[in-house]
Amino acid sequence: MRFGPPWNKDVIKITRRQLYEQIWKEPVQQLARRYGFSDVWLARICRNYNIPRPPRGHWARIQSGQKVPRPPLPKEKEDPSIELNVRPPGSKEQRNIENEAVSRKRTIPAVIVPEVLKEPHPLVEASSRILESCKSDSAGIVIPSSGRCLDIRVSRESIPRSLLIMDALIKTLDAMGFEVSISEKSTRVKVLDVFLNMGIGEELYRRRLKAGDLNLDGYYQFGYNLFEEQSLPSGRLYLTIGDLGFYTAGEYRKNWRDTESTRLEDSLKSFISGLLKAAAVKKAKGKHE
Repeated sequence: MRFGPPWNKDVIKITRRQLYEQIWKEPVQQLARRYGFSDVWLARICRNYNIPRPPRGHWARIQSGQKVPRPPLPKEKEDPSIELNVRPPGSKEQRNIENEAVSRKRTIPAVIVPEVLKEPHPLVEASSRILESCKSDSAGIVIPSSGRCLDIRVSRESIPRSLLIMDALIKTLDAMGFEVSISEKSTRVKVLDVFLNMGIGEELYRRRLKAGDLNLDGYYQFGYNLFEEQSLPSGRLYLTIGDLGFYTAGEYRKNWRDTESTRLEDSLKSFISGLLKAAAVKKAKGKHE
């Protein structure tokens, strides 16, 4: 199996043992950078080939002089070679694009989400009115009925919070000179002279219903299940970056979510950093073709 962005021209073959040795000689981020793709993609390769990776804090312990044992490489019945699509050293133009993205990341301000929506951005204000009149689908997610609404797909209970997040995010992007607009039911943001899609959604969870909770009236069918699963809103929100149809093969992070330890409101600066990374990848790919 070959790993790496399809526009990369150089292909190298390594064994599991070789990649295992490389993973434990330098941080994954550095190794991935040398191959020309993201550390997320490299981690995926390791999972697919059952190659253990250093845990968080490993290299800090090494730098402090500690001797840290490493787990052995698990034995496999077969030891297939791994084909990596590696990116050759970038052109000066490509390096300039990446440097520009890094420079802009340093200017990202803290994004504060208020508890009350005051003086909302025009796009947020218009979307709020549209969402108020929209119906929910079978899973309880409100579906925007107009193409002039921000890409917000959450339950009715989560709409106020989603609007607060989008308002703070759009105002920050505006202040950084990144244009936000709505086109064909998509929220677009112009970063580094390229367009990306972004949106906010709500995760669903599955609930099992007993037969007694179901409507058993009507025609009997063989194979009737005693249980049925129903999708319901979880209250957990996520922000996503759309790829606008181009293949990135793990080149950048696409989703930021509510977790047990971090609310989405606290990840907006990281999300903007992700937009810059995605824009640099797309712009570099456009120059590469």
